Amino acid sequence: MSKDTAIHIKLEYGESMGAKKDVLSSEMRLLKLAQAIKRYGEYRIREAELKRDFAKKIKEIKTNIGKLQRELPKPRLPEILKKSEEEKESPKAKKISFDASLEEQIKEIENRLNELKVM
Repeated sequence: MSKDTAIHIKLEYGESMGAKKDVLSSEMRLLKLAQAIKRYGEYRIREAELKRDFAKKIKEIKTNIGKLQRELPKPRLPEILKKSEEEKESPKAKKISFDASLEEQIKEIENRLNELKVM
């Protein structure tokens, strides 16, 4: 810059001190923000590690349960209990599958209504 284009602004002492304080406080807030962002990144990394460890533990538990199911003997139900379970599974207590499509559910309800009309 040449001396002809230079612009000088005169500030009073109080104004210049206020401006310096504002600049320093802004810098301090930016540093605190950068610090918080860094901590957030560390927390996200820790969260990812914990999720990975949790997934490993769940997988380990599933394999252990599978091993137990294969190794343990299957229980035999007495005839009396088998009969009582068959009575519980009557057609009236039939549940609608949530996996069925809406059309299948509608048809099933229409069939039930028709059965009630026949009676």
